[in-house]
Parts: sequence; C-alpha cells; structure tokens
Amino acid sequence: MILLLLGTYQLVIWNRDYDPRFYHFLSTTPGRTLARVMKWPTFYNQEPHDKPESEYTVSELAWKHRLEERLRKSWPTHRLVTQAGEEHLVRILQRTDENVTVEQSFGGKGRVIKNFHPDMIRSLSTYNVPLPTITWRDVRFQMEYPHFQLIHFGHYTVLTDAPYYQVIESVRELERMHGQYMELFGDLVQHQSAAHSLQVLFFSDETQYREHQDSSAPALETSAGFYSPLEDRMVVFNQYHSEHARTMRGEIQDEINRMMSQANSYNERRAIETMQNSVSEQLLLRGQRETVATLRHEGAHHLSYTHGVHSWFHAENGWLIEGLAVYFESDPPGELPPSHQQTLFHLLNSNRIPPLKDLLAVRKPEDFEKELPGYKGYEAYVLSWGLFHLAMQPEYRDAFFEYMRFIRNPSNIREIVDVPRVQILARHLGLDPEVLEQKWVAHMHAFLR
Repeated sequence: MILLLLGTYQLVIWNRDYDPRFYHFLSTTPGRTLARVMKWPTFYNQEPHDKPESEYTVSELAWKHRLEERLRKSWPTHRLVTQAGEEHLVRILQRTDENVTVEQSFGGKGRVIKNFHPDMIRSLSTYNVPLPTITWRDVRFQMEYPHFQLIHFGHYTVLTDAPYYQVIESVRELERMHGQYMELFGDLVQHQSAAHSLQVLFFSDETQYREHQDSSAPALETSAGFYSPLEDRMVVFNQYHSEHARTMRGEIQDEINRMMSQANSYNERRAIETMQNSVSEQLLLRGQRETVATLRHEGAHHLSYTHGVHSWFHAENGWLIEGLAVYFESDPPGELPPSHQQTLFHLLNSNRIPPLKDLLAVRKPEDFEKELPGYKGYEAYVLSWGLFHLAMQPEYRDAFFEYMRFIRNPSNIREIVDVPRVQILARHLGLDPEVLEQKWVAHMHAFLR
C-alpha cells in the first residue's frame, strides 16, 4: 500500500512538472489502464481512425454513406490543362470535335459547367487518383459540424464553413508545405501518413473558432490557430474576418467617410476612393499572409507529431517545438518571416537576449513568459527560431538531427531529465555551451545586415 501511495505521489509530481516520464508511463499497460480509470485523455487511449461498419452507430453509418455518395458524384475523372498552363480537375459531360464540356466540383457544394474548344486544351488525361476512403474518423469529424463541407485534397481532409474558393488555396499551401517538410525532415520521419489523413478544421467565423478553441485549447485564447495533439487536428480561421481586422476596416472606413465629407472636388473624391481601394487591398493581402503563416506554423506542429519527428511523451522543450514551427512560416522554409523581423531587430538592438540555458530550459511554449520574466511569448518564439536556424546550417544539420533523435528516444529519458538541455544540444553540435551561445547571438545579428 505504501509503495502504491509513493508511486501515485511520484506520478502527481511528474504530471505537475510536465515530466516526460509521466507521459512515457501513460504509454505502458498500467499507464493506459490508469488513464482509462481516471478518464485522462491521452495519446494512448484515443479512438481508432477507422473501424468495421458493423461497429458504426446507425447515425454514423448514414453519414458515411452520405459522404461516400457525395464523393462519387463530385470526384474528378480527368485532368485538363489549358494552353495557358491552367489545370482543371473535372468530370467530362460531353466531348465533340468542336467542344469539350466539363463539370468542375467545388468541395461537394457547388458545381460549374465549362466549355473548352479543343484548340484551348494542351492535354486531357485520366485523373488516376483513387476516390478517398471515408473513415470512421472522417464521419465523426463531419458530425461535429454537419453544415460544414468536407474537402479531400492531397494529404489533408478539411472541414470548413468557408466557400471552396477561399479554402482551396490554403489547402494547396498546406500540401506544398508538406512536401517541403518531407524534403527537409524525411530522414527523421518515423510514421508516414496516408492520403487525406491529416485533419484541418477551418473556420471563416472567429466566434465559432473561439468557442472551439475555448473547449479544446483554453490556454491559447489569443491564438489565430492551433494544433491539438489529443485530437490530432489543426484548427485555424481566416484572419481577414477576425474581430481585429473588422475593427481596423471600420476605423479606416470612418476616416474615409470623414475625408469624403470634407472633399471639395471630384478629383479629391476620386483620390480618396483610390486610396481606399489600395488600403482595402493591403488589408486583404495582410489577412491572407497572416492566415498562410498560421497555416504553415500549425501545419509544422501537425506534421512533427503525426510523423513522429517529435516524441509522443513530450520530451521536446519549448524552443525546439516553436523554433521548428516558426522556421516553416516562411516559404521557402528558414527565411525570417516578415511578421517577426521587427521583433528580432528590437531584441538585438536593445541587447535583450536571455541566457541560452534559460531559453532551452523552458518545457512548454505557453510557459515562456512565466519562466523568462520580461519577455513576451512571441519574442521567445523568434529567439527559438534563431537557434533552430543556426542548428539547420549545413555544418550542424546532421548532428542536430541526431540530437532530435536522441531527445525523442525513451531510452534517454533519465539523461534528458537530469542534464541541462543546453549541455545536451551543445554536446551533439560539438561545441561548448558558451561557444554555442556566442554563435547563436552572432547568427541572429547577421540578419540585421
């Protein structure tokens, strides 16, 4: 009995300290049993991605058949490329010597019929991508938001309330990032993902997004997107429609109205209208850039956990988790994202750089501000990016990948817990911790030039 109490006390301490030994314990048979008894949501007692139809409820089976029928009616049969290089995935309705009539589906909600003269077509080939399999996980995903549309594209399944044309570019961006991620980290990947297995919940309405975020990730109340490891799903919203963006547009419109009321001529009003159109376009582009940056950031988290680049027992500290994600915000990966440039310049010009050992010691990204007093979370993200960027340089990359393998290996938990992270990283890179810190600061200063 005493041993049981001591063991329970140790688990409580490990859980409080976000100790990887606690999460590794949950992967064991006793740990899984305890998690079920205590009703702890963990990675190790999640529902399967799919199950036999005999185990579906009546409602789930009805939804599965509905989604399968919708897919059959909308899935393209041909890939049409125009002479101008535009690609269209279509279903052929009619084909004659004078005309090719096709139907293009938009996520199962809306179709467009187009006509192409044969001279306009560079190529017309069979679309050999097989019809996606509707899994039990897809069904449950759709049932959460029955009025949203389910879109399958590449490695992703997207559930959204936004029009297809607003979402498809974001999905293409995710698919592009997926290719970049695999090119860089393919050697670190432990688990491959099947087609359409990566789930994205994409809101156009910030209120609905906040409601979902409050229930799934209450610690991220200011976020524009997040990846939920327990749900194995990323959740984002279109930032052009955010409350902040609406406020900005309202304030600008008020100023435009004021200027219009004081305009004395047709030419002045035309100049104000031109300015208004330019500002509106800039706001739209800004919203798109911020949404893409969020997609890429959260998408990198998604892939890091799904592909096993990060451990499932939370061995990685905050700098590694967020440094990698910020690294992927830019396209191509690795460049300093524009939204972070001013932050980095301010930190370096004011010499506000924390000791490297303190940055590397922070366990959870949400604890950056608590454990690095005087620093904002977004500042810690940029500093983490600087170290990650340094470690990804050709002279360090192979050694850095070995460090990532070392951290995610449960056999190394004792050392991971007992030895300061700065020492482990420096040892893998073949540097003294003091030299690593100097190189980190110098590397970030190089971006000021």
